[in-house]
Amino acid sequence: MSRNGLSLKGLTNLKTFFPSIIASVALLIIGQILSPGFADISNIGNLLTVASILAIATIGQALIITSGGEGIDMSLGAIMSMGALIGPMISKGQSGRIILMIAALVLIGGIIGFINGFGSQIIKIPPLVMTLIMASVVNGLTLGYTNGQPSVTIPPALLGVGKRVFGPVRVLLIIAILAIVLMELVLRKTKFGKLVYLVGSNRNAAKLAGTNVNIVAIASYVLGGIIAALAGMFLVGYAGSGQLQMANDYTLLSIAAVVIGGTKLTGGKGTLVGGALGAIVLVLLTSILVAIGMPAGVRSLIQGIILLVILVILYIKAPKLRQ
Repeated sequence: MSRNGLSLKGLTNLKTFFPSIIASVALLIIGQILSPGFADISNIGNLLTVASILAIATIGQALIITSGGEGIDMSLGAIMSMGALIGPMISKGQSGRIILMIAALVLIGGIIGFINGFGSQIIKIPPLVMTLIMASVVNGLTLGYTNGQPSVTIPPALLGVGKRVFGPVRVLLIIAILAIVLMELVLRKTKFGKLVYLVGSNRNAAKLAGTNVNIVAIASYVLGGIIAALAGMFLVGYAGSGQLQMANDYTLLSIAAVVIGGTKLTGGKGTLVGGALGAIVLVLLTSILVAIGMPAGVRSLIQGIILLVILVILYIKAPKLRQ
């Protein structure tokens, strides 16, 4: 079995996903107790749809973190907000221009990701600092492009992501599942995916094996930028309206989700399925807080505390990996 976590056995090992699954079931039961109807099949469908947006966003974050080198993308929320607002403006609200919108977001997201990767890997600016700077830049560009007017006309085809396909299952959930399965296969079966794990596990060993570490890491940032831009597009399609910085919360939520799902912040280990399960846990928790009438500020505080506790526990348990 491969030591880099790529084997099917490693992927399907329930020990990796068990905490997230148990937490999801427990939160569902707690939600039902506190708010009768919380566990109804229709509400579960709604929760999974909301979690789908975060799950898609975690794909890019997981790629970057898994590639190691203290990789992290603090600009993810800003890129998502950009995709949510600029995308529909490019389409001019016409379904016939949705391909143009997607192509434009792929290009813009890829460029932002490349700048993040180049700055952190070539210029050697710490990833945390580099991506925080880009978050401010992207937010400024979005503000300038929209003239501070977030009112956008969303193409009917994009609004369709919120439609039910059968029962409580919506289009967005299917898109998220397909995206996760596709990218998981890329990580497990392609040379690029194997190199991401290798580079994340041991950059010195990767260099000795002839791997261009910088190219692999930069490619992870490029993919992360593209995925974040498209996730923003799906967010506005489901929400039905756009607001400035509407996806800012997704930055920390995406980090928390991938960590809850088993991705190591030190790189080299993680699965996208785990990140998706982590997204479900966070959405369930947030929904329970909303159901009991918790104010938005308190919800953000609780989410921040949870993330802090997770990070502290991980760093206490893995001192050798930090070194």
